[in-house]
Amino acid sequence: MPRPWTVLLLCAAVCAACGEGVPILMYHSVSETGDPLTVTPEEFDAQLDFLASAGFTTVTLRQILDEEDGGPKLPRHPVVLTFDDGYEDALTAVLPRVLQRGQKATFFIVSGFCAKDAATRVVQGRRSYLTWPEVRALQDAGMEIGSHSVSHRRLTELQKADLHLEIEQSRATLQAYLGQPVELFAYPFNEQMQWVRRAVEKAGYRGAVVGAHGNTDAYTMQRLTMHRGISAADLRSMLAETWGDSYTEGG
Repeated sequence: MPRPWTVLLLCAAVCAACGEGVPILMYHSVSETGDPLTVTPEEFDAQLDFLASAGFTTVTLRQILDEEDGGPKLPRHPVVLTFDDGYEDALTAVLPRVLQRGQKATFFIVSGFCAKDAATRVVQGRRSYLTWPEVRALQDAGMEIGSHSVSHRRLTELQKADLHLEIEQSRATLQAYLGQPVELFAYPFNEQMQWVRRAVEKAGYRGAVVGAHGNTDAYTMQRLTMHRGISAADLRSMLAETWGDSYTEGG
């Protein structure tokens, strides 16, 4: 009997426009313990190994936007790995596994949750967040860094001033610490409306990602949610349902 979350994921995949866009996977955390949005290290290893063996090449969101703007072409089977929230295990569990396979990923950081060092690290319940030196370490390792707002509030519920602060200040802070342009945004809770998208665009971001209810528009790029319990076979089915069997067979 299929696991409930697998059925939901497959349904979400079917909602995508078949054959359009690049698969974008949405992760949050990689750990032995955690909520349903936390995948285990073993599951993550199996998923990365499947992508590599099936001929997928990990790319950044910037590469997708560059191609759309007339830049270099993407490889034949591109896929994007994204990680929301900026948990500490992005550095300790995700980065070593990605680098080991010659892959890359995009990390969306909540700027207000980044402390200056390990002694002042932000911890909420069982979750601990990256420090600024650790975010820089991700960037120095070749990973893409995007913004996930200042404090992870629901942007659709904010007044105009607070909305702009969450979107604009997070970008400014990230750029100040990283010394590079921050061009991508992930909507907290994947919630957005037209006025939120417009604010993101006006703030200088080139694109933004959502969840299953997105499309191929630069400011509503769809992602497939990765939950605990998803096997490599499940992931193959998710991709095949949306992009066709030939997309998952490499070559």
